[in-house]
Amino acid sequence: MKKIHLYLIGGIFLLFGIYLLIFQQGFYFYGFFSMGLFLILLNIYNSISKEKLFHKWKTKQYLIFSILLILFCVIIDKIGVFLGYWIGSDTISFRRIIEYIFRWIIPFLYLMLTLLIGMEFFKIKLNKKISFILSLIIFVTLIGLFTEYLNHLVNSWIILKMPFTNYKIRGFFIIFQTLGYWVMAIIPLIIYKITNKTMKNKHFEKTRAKSKISYLLF
Repeated sequence: MKKIHLYLIGGIFLLFGIYLLIFQQGFYFYGFFSMGLFLILLNIYNSISKEKLFHKWKTKQYLIFSILLILFCVIIDKIGVFLGYWIGSDTISFRRIIEYIFRWIIPFLYLMLTLLIGMEFFKIKLNKKISFILSLIIFVTLIGLFTEYLNHLVNSWIILKMPFTNYKIRGFFIIFQTLGYWVMAIIPLIIYKITNKTMKNKHFEKTRAKSKISYLLF
């Protein structure tokens, strides 16, 4: 699929999500919004970066990455519910699975992409470590604040409290929700790098093994 088509699809999802938010006051706006934002940011990153995301991945890599990310999302959600930070559900249903995809997995991915795009921006003048830190502080924090602003219009999700301090501005827990968005950006990036590196190593081992066999035979 061409980039222009993905931009178009992403734009439609994003605008429809905003339409649901503004005109329908629908708390389910976030699924369309997050999917649209994810597609747009994925295209932007792959357009500006030398290393394309999910480049030449096979089904096995997608499965490993997805399973690990889902596992982390479920663990974080369950811990948050157990500690009373937010309201969750113990039942497993089709609707609950859809919620995990669009309220957890896709947002994790668009936050990771926000982090990567910010790093590409700062790497023009700065080294990788400083670019990573600045991208977290500026890019990820801003997208997190924007996400929370939209959510507070309809309360698609409600945060009840945060650990140590409940200091907040207009419903936004400044310290821990900011840290939370940073974690949401970092976790999928770590999983992505582990998955990518593992598969590359396996491919290298297979290639080397084939080379040895060819050498012995011929």
